[in-house]
Amino acid sequence: MLRNHPLIFRDKQGVFLRVREVNKTKRRETKIRDMKTNNNDRLMRILQATPAQMEIIDKVLNGEVHSTVIPATGPLLLGMGAGAGFLGVSRATLWRMIRAGKLHKVEVLPGSFRVRRSDLEFIAMGKDSNN
Repeated sequence: MLRNHPLIFRDKQGVFLRVREVNKTKRRETKIRDMKTNNNDRLMRILQATPAQMEIIDKVLNGEVHSTVIPATGPLLLGMGAGAGFLGVSRATLWRMIRAGKLHKVEVLPGSFRVRRSDLEFIAMGKDSNN
């Protein structure tokens, strides 16, 4: 009964698979093949690198290259909605973070608060912004 069903196939080992499983297996095989091709291309680029490029590659492999700090662009202070959006949390969560001491608020006018972009960036990097 499974042999004649249009949505059931046998794989290489003779196990019955549904069409969805066959497609998933094909996608996985294609992804693995693409990764191997990508690694081969990367290896060829490394082998064809100039001496200056090889020097940089050696520094990276030895752990001598540190990430550079990219200067912040945009406003220094963000409103509560924008700050929450920056972190991908709700405004209520942002206020809870302020109450917990993880974030500091700046009162620009009576009752009007902002948060510093640098504090948000520290939190986004997984560091504490205790200033």
